[in-house]
Amino acid sequence: MMKKAMLGKLSAVLALSMVLAGCGQSGGSAQTERGTSGTMKEEGIRKSADDSDEDANTAEEEADAGGTDESADMETDITPEQMDLIKYNYYVDLNNEIVEVFDDIDSYYQVVDYAEEFSLLPDTGLTYGYSIYSLNTDLIDDCVMLADMEPAYEGMDDLVKEMEEPLRDLMTTFSDISGSYTYADNQYAEAKEYHAIIYGAAEEFAPLGYEFMDAIAVVGAERAAAEEEQMKADGELIRYNASRGISIGQQVLNEIYSQGITDENITEMDLTEIRKLYDELVQVVADYDAATADNDQLVKESLSNSSPFDGLYNALIQALEWMIKQVESGQPLDLSGSGAPLGSIGHFSETLGKCIDRYNSVFVG
Repeated sequence: MMKKAMLGKLSAVLALSMVLAGCGQSGGSAQTERGTSGTMKEEGIRKSADDSDEDANTAEEEADAGGTDESADMETDITPEQMDLIKYNYYVDLNNEIVEVFDDIDSYYQVVDYAEEFSLLPDTGLTYGYSIYSLNTDLIDDCVMLADMEPAYEGMDDLVKEMEEPLRDLMTTFSDISGSYTYADNQYAEAKEYHAIIYGAAEEFAPLGYEFMDAIAVVGAERAAAEEEQMKADGELIRYNASRGISIGQQVLNEIYSQGITDENITEMDLTEIRKLYDELVQVVADYDAATADNDQLVKESLSNSSPFDGLYNALIQALEWMIKQVESGQPLDLSGSGAPLGSIGHFSETLGKCIDRYNSVFVG
């Protein structure tokens, strides 16, 4: 079977937050469009923000409204720095959409046999279309347009164009499945047509999608490190520690990924580096708590809420503790349910995804 999503096939959950989408089982195939939360979204990668320049937001809105004929005008209307910010943020959105597509692929093959000829797996207890959600292809159009614009994102621009067709086919087909009530008619004739598209498109898309995710993760880490140094220099201690907490969480996932560990073989994890990162996370969250308890610091960073993350970082520490204890216990996880169990990589990733969503909400907007 194709390479497993960033952290592997985290039971029925994974699909990177991967986003790790842990929706409950559905009795039918019709689903609503997926929201922003989910298991694999640790990737949620943070977006970049230039708080001093609102023109970047305006230009991004123009990009949403415009088409390829307007790309030249858009490039001349904004600065290269603004265009870099816009392009990066669109690619981050595409990364997160790719995660959703892997989620759907994972969910699909929990019900359908991974073979060229369509066949339902026996005794899954799941209905065709289980946990498959509708996906909007508009973002693909925007990113394909941006791929031909400066600044060049070496490697990623070409990947966007290479994966456009199979990605679009997958998104469209999964959307069709999510709203289908006639897939079983005429001996699953409709489902067989969907399968022919998914089987071929997924095989073509998967290596490109993973390569894109790896590339944007590298860029994201570099940008986050640079931004964190600037935050610290500017005395933005709340924002700095909030960002550091996320960076450490992503380092945890990268370490797990580099070991080839998934929830299925979690007891084989080497905790040497994970424990170091845990200690660092505890200190960063303590520094964050101290900063949010300082009214002068809240005023400095224009924050009216002394608990903008509502305990999410403490939840992240706890999720990491549970995962470490799970590994130390030597006991495999029970992955028979539909969600990410406590102590799983999926649960840690899901919690990190919530931190990232909140960070973007509080500091990026």
